Amino acid sequence: MSATNVIKNALIVTAHPVDNSLSHSLANRIAGQLREQGTQVEIADLHAEGFNPAMSRPDLDLYHGDASALPDDIQREQQRVDRADKLVFVFPVYWWSVPGLLKGWFDRVLTLNWAYKVAEDGRIVGNLRDVPVHLIATAGTDVSGFDKHGYSTAIQTQIVEGVFGFCGLKNVTLDILYQADTATPAQVEDFLRGLDSIK
Repeated sequence: MSATNVIKNALIVTAHPVDNSLSHSLANRIAGQLREQGTQVEIADLHAEGFNPAMSRPDLDLYHGDASALPDDIQREQQRVDRADKLVFVFPVYWWSVPGLLKGWFDRVLTLNWAYKVAEDGRIVGNLRDVPVHLIATAGTDVSGFDKHGYSTAIQTQIVEGVFGFCGLKNVTLDILYQADTATPAQVEDFLRGLDSIK
């Protein structure tokens, strides 16, 4: 999608169990910014909606190519993604990655022949419409701690490339609010103002 394309619909996915958490606050603020620009916003609050992240037999059947096994909840999530011209994921960093709930969403929703396919020559080909993706994470430690232990690289490899790149999404931005547990309201505001791809 070029910069000249208008974003008509955005999907914001959150994965935090506490309604008044910083993750939800950020998601709501971003939703407000997008709505001010005339964008329709849908928020998928995975905790509030009771999304089941556990792989089931029908999910594994899908993985093996049986499209008739698509569960209703996965069809609903895929329709949400199909409607969106922009995807935003807001989540806390747990053990240097996304929360298990969001990982389960990746596992179950990004299915074979919808999110990716196997070409005739055996190559894996991303199948999703290439819309902008913005990952917004909150982290308890500082950037030096992430960089020192390679966690920044791990998130880039696992999530940006290993999930979204695998599915054909190339315009992926990752922003992390470090030391989020002690961030002041002013620091949160500065962080929000720095999210250029939301503007």
